[in-house]
Amino acid sequence: MSLTQRLSPLAARLAHILALRRARNVLAAKEDVEQTIMAIYFGGPVGDLYQIKQWLPIFEQLQSEFPTVVFMKDAVAALHLTKESNLPIRMAGHAEAIEPLVHELGLRAMFYVNNNLSNFSVLRIPHVTHIHLSHGESEKASMTSNQLKAYDYCFVAGQASVERIMSSLSLFDESHLKMIGRPQLDLLMLATPIQSIDGRKTVLYAPTWEGDRPAMAYSSIAVCGESWIADLLNDDSLRVIYRPHPKTGTRSTSTRKADKNIRKLIETALKTDCSAGHMIDTGIDCNPAMAAADVAIFDVSAMAMDASVLKRPFFVTLPMTMASPLLPSPLWDAARPLEIDSNTPIKPRLHAALTEGPLAGNDEFVLHHFGEFAVGSGVARFRTMISTLI
Repeated sequence: MSLTQRLSPLAARLAHILALRRARNVLAAKEDVEQTIMAIYFGGPVGDLYQIKQWLPIFEQLQSEFPTVVFMKDAVAALHLTKESNLPIRMAGHAEAIEPLVHELGLRAMFYVNNNLSNFSVLRIPHVTHIHLSHGESEKASMTSNQLKAYDYCFVAGQASVERIMSSLSLFDESHLKMIGRPQLDLLMLATPIQSIDGRKTVLYAPTWEGDRPAMAYSSIAVCGESWIADLLNDDSLRVIYRPHPKTGTRSTSTRKADKNIRKLIETALKTDCSAGHMIDTGIDCNPAMAAADVAIFDVSAMAMDASVLKRPFFVTLPMTMASPLLPSPLWDAARPLEIDSNTPIKPRLHAALTEGPLAGNDEFVLHHFGEFAVGSGVARFRTMISTLI
């Protein structure tokens, strides 16, 4: 092992210690947290912040009624979040650090946006209602994890979530599932779309990441992404927005390479014709890109589910190895299936979808997955459920 290799772990450890000190100094400089009744626990690193970011605007809207603090385990992630949220943030990576704060602040509820391993240390704290929120509604295998049994309640979007969980988990008490709709849909419906381009229809390609195990390998990037984007960029009637998942390429060399090549294709196309308006969207908020899309291509993900409320045509890719369990899903009442196959033609199907519009079952799909939907209804249901349970 070279000297550089031996020093790298030491350098990483030193950087983490410095980041932790800086986080503590930054957070200590803020006002003390006043009496608070709720907390969000987040034990993930910077790369997982997208999971909690989608919930912050919702809790910020309710802050005056239900004061909330965010507990963070990772110092670097905490520093990032201080720049993006008005909620008070405290470093507290384990139950021993949080338990005194539970009593000091009068906390009644703890919310979790994922199933991070560190959650299960905090879950042992008594006299607090532990509530799982997840970070989106989708058909991914993670939505029916047996870990859901650990929480007092799981807030889910709608009846489809209840059916999915109850048909997958044995010995699970349905009374622990509480339907709240999808509060984030308010933000999508009110989002200002990315500026349109005259004479071109906007195509959004928003694939998911490659996953951390075969059961979560829903990404289309490595197999089809490059060929699809190359084909779409050669159509003068289309404008392409590419929005990869924040964790794209973190687990797979082939996915990382394909993502890099897709970006180069778009950059080259823009150099050839900057007026085409193609773009790589890596912003925090995915809603402007979704709101701008005349047609979209998603992998199995929460973005695909959310897109149904826009009442526009969209595709969801279908990994051939997962086709059997996915095809019975009601997802195909709203989304057009698109096989993940390097030979799958893309342009003819996109143009056909633009002509035909959303599928006939879209409205029923929205009702089944999110309940009665109108702007403001999700936050209102969330508020009511908190008032009822806490």
